[in-house]
Amino acid sequence: MHDLFESDKSVAEKLKADYVVVLIDVNGSHNSDVVAKYGQPTRFGLPVIVVLDADGKQLVTENTGELEEGNGHSPQKVLAFLTKWAPVVEQKQQ
Repeated sequence: MHDLFESDKSVAEKLKADYVVVLIDVNGSHNSDVVAKYGQPTRFGLPVIVVLDADGKQLVTENTGELEEGNGHSPQKVLAFLTKWAPVVEQKQQ
């Protein structure tokens, strides 16, 4: 997943524009307090994506298996997920 975030231009641009990516090591008992805080997202396996809003409120937890196609994660599925959960920017009226 991390390789896709860096190697796919569309995914990388979407992440840079709309997200702050934080990688958290949760193997074994590492960061178990973070895992507990966000409702045990590792129950889906790894990697897992937890999206928070600007205030830190958890919006969605995604089983990244749903974003796979063939032998890896689908850039199109990942981009669709990121687009769906990106913050909505209100445009100013002129």
